[in-house]
Amino acid sequence: MNIQNKINILGGDYEFTMSISGMKNGINLNYIPSKLPTIYKSILNHEVFEVSEFSLSNFIMMRDRDICKMVALPIFVNRGFRHGIIWVRKDSEIESLNDLKKLKVGIKDYSQTAAVWVRGILHDEYGIHWSDIDWYAHRNQRFDAPKKARLSLLDKDPEEMLIDGELDVYIAPRPEDRLLDFDKRKLRPLLSNFINIEKNYFNKTGIYPINHCIMIHRETYSKYPELGYLLFKAYSDSKKAALERKIGSTLLPWADKLWSDTMHIFENDPYPHGLNKSNKNNIEKLLTYLFEQDLISNKPAIEDIFVEESLKWSEKF
Repeated sequence: MNIQNKINILGGDYEFTMSISGMKNGINLNYIPSKLPTIYKSILNHEVFEVSEFSLSNFIMMRDRDICKMVALPIFVNRGFRHGIIWVRKDSEIESLNDLKKLKVGIKDYSQTAAVWVRGILHDEYGIHWSDIDWYAHRNQRFDAPKKARLSLLDKDPEEMLIDGELDVYIAPRPEDRLLDFDKRKLRPLLSNFINIEKNYFNKTGIYPINHCIMIHRETYSKYPELGYLLFKAYSDSKKAALERKIGSTLLPWADKLWSDTMHIFENDPYPHGLNKSNKNNIEKLLTYLFEQDLISNKPAIEDIFVEESLKWSEKF
């Protein structure tokens, strides 16, 4: 392969991406830890990039609307369980998700992948349909919500509205409140036992919800079609090094015990890449949710979402 250019890669600051940068088969990969909201705003504004992490649901929505200028690789760098991202005030008496039909529910962005997962899980696990909830969000949204969504667009921040008592619930992966010292926080998870609930959800479904994957801009991919597998291998090798070092298990008390217990649950790899059976099941569920929530007009085949060559890729540890 003869690629002389430095390839800039934008993504979150993760332990398992620390070894990506460097010369790989003659390519100078340059991983740039970045603020994800800044990355997403740039991509949604159709600004040029080379390689970037991006929302899988938003990519599928852009593809459905024929406004997509990138191709997807099955490198799944961001996942998260979703029962624990539903917030109420510390003094709230709300303890059950079954109450959501009667409440005012704030949300950071209606179309973000985390929100898609929450709405799907609420329907699958609790029988609450997304169209039966009164949603509230800031008017600065990535995409228009479907017509059946009871979404009110506001000039205020929904998290602040929850704290001020104007809303009852707020859904967000990382509310600003969590950045405060513990004794200054005003919010708590609605489900106090969310970790056990999420473990049971994984044991039942095998799904650790995928949020983001890696994209290559079409211009870059057209110029360097070999770049796809090279990135797949670079991410896999970097993750392997992080797993071997047990990064994250040596800094905090009890983390070494949590490491072994967690690795047992996830068969030694919580972040598998590639289109294996587990990941296909994961993505199929997300596609079903996007279609059922009227966020895409047609449900594509998994094989059509990612670059064709990636169907043959597999990790070898």
